[in-house]
Amino acid sequence: MKKIISAFLACVLCAGIAASAAGCGCQKTNTSKNVNSGGNNQAGYRMEPTDPDFEESDFAYYRLNDNEVKITKYNGNSKNIKIPSEVNGAKVVVIEANLFQNSDIETVEIPNTVTEIQSHAFAGCQKLTEVNIPEGVKVIGENAFWTCRNLKKVTLPSTLKKIGYYAFSATGLTSVTIPESNTFNSLSDKVFFQSADLAEVTLPTTMTTIADNTFEDCSPNLTIKAYAGSYGVSYAQSHGFKLVEMPR
Repeated sequence: MKKIISAFLACVLCAGIAASAAGCGCQKTNTSKNVNSGGNNQAGYRMEPTDPDFEESDFAYYRLNDNEVKITKYNGNSKNIKIPSEVNGAKVVVIEANLFQNSDIETVEIPNTVTEIQSHAFAGCQKLTEVNIPEGVKVIGENAFWTCRNLKKVTLPSTLKKIGYYAFSATGLTSVTIPESNTFNSLSDKVFFQSADLAEVTLPTTMTTIADNTFEDCSPNLTIKAYAGSYGVSYAQSHGFKLVEMPR
């Protein structure tokens, strides 16, 4: 009798395990319409685009709320992009992940209404040489400009709160200035990884944390310019970078 009961319990247990496995959600499918910028730090990661709510001129948009939209698709063929600041009475605040990835755009004008550039938005744009990221932008997502190998110059805003992993990795940047900011004081892992031409970085007095590998595989002659007594000075010294110490 005990053997029969044990066998019965074993069958019930196996059935429960099988049912759990069948409903584990192992195939990751995004059923949500509003796709966030995500936290994946893999350089080859790609997100599925958000289904747009409406189209206007060369762009498609997803309505975040009554007053704000994000661009989800570009339908035009111009190589010189001007992103609108407003459409149908709503501000354009987000540039969708992967929006221009691997395209042949040469210039882009970003309005100061934009607060977030999501992951891979401009990754692989080989003809992009210069980008002005305006005041108002708070987040530059992971891999946003990854492998833009001819990107020589970028202007960063003081309104930044975050620059994601690999955001400017494997670019053609030769120098970069991190602005003084009350909201941005740290550089995360591999932001400028393998930007082999990056030879000069200017750090603000407000910088307090930089990952050990932020500048990994950049130019062997990389020089850090930092203000006397600031964190940037000790970072450069402890990591063996050339240092230009500036007076406050």
